[in-house]
Amino acid sequence: MPMRVLVCFKVVPDLDQIPPGRWEIDSALRVETGFVKTMLNPYDESALEMALRLAEGAPCPVKLTALTVGGREVESYLKTLYALKFDRAVRLESDADLRFSPEGVAAAICAFVRHNPQDLIIMGRQSGVGDNAATPLIAAEMLGWPCISQVTEIKLHGEGWLEVGSTVDDGFLRQAARLPLVAAVGNAPHAYLRVPTLKDRLACRDKPVEVLEAAIAAGEKKAAGCSLTGLAVINRRRAGVKIEGASPQEKARKLYDEYLKGWLAEL
Repeated sequence: MPMRVLVCFKVVPDLDQIPPGRWEIDSALRVETGFVKTMLNPYDESALEMALRLAEGAPCPVKLTALTVGGREVESYLKTLYALKFDRAVRLESDADLRFSPEGVAAAICAFVRHNPQDLIIMGRQSGVGDNAATPLIAAEMLGWPCISQVTEIKLHGEGWLEVGSTVDDGFLRQAARLPLVAAVGNAPHAYLRVPTLKDRLACRDKPVEVLEAAIAAGEKKAAGCSLTGLAVINRRRAGVKIEGASPQEKARKLYDEYLKGWLAEL
């Protein structure tokens, strides 16, 4: 029997392409991103590549399923995953606002898993725009599975076991984990998804994407106890002081006298 691996990913807008003056918020408290390019969420991109590497190095067959919640705009990404030899590409459709509702996203994932049993779920530890960093943990809790976060590598370690490497506060941890398992991928060394060949793309161009209704309970469409009341751009510019002076020598003297001298005296 093949090992069943589900990789959950999210397609997000490239917010770095929005200039500071174009952060327009509509009445539903959504930022207008229709004019910017979309991309795979970076942690999820690492998760997809990790799943492909796991399947390549496995001594047994591995069935890969890719799952995302979104509209028709994400189907090009699912077609790419078909070309990369994913066995299934599934899009869950929902009209709920799930930006700040990891419970709702986790519920949709778990509903799919209950009808389509899996041995391993791999997903990024967090994703924009919500940056909740809670979906893997909540999904594991709903399924009653263990969860390992900040995962950087996964290898098969015998039947029903995995060798999982992850980063921790004081270094790197490698542990044996029994399936089933939820793996939340962090800063993995293989961060980018490989590019399929044109031949593989053409071979899968007519393969349909599976579209299912996302099973989200009414109470899980909102984050428990939370409601979105506003959005604001965070100013990430570093504070600085411009040192005035008639010559470089004068500026260097001011830098030493006014800033460095006191710091050096404390060393």
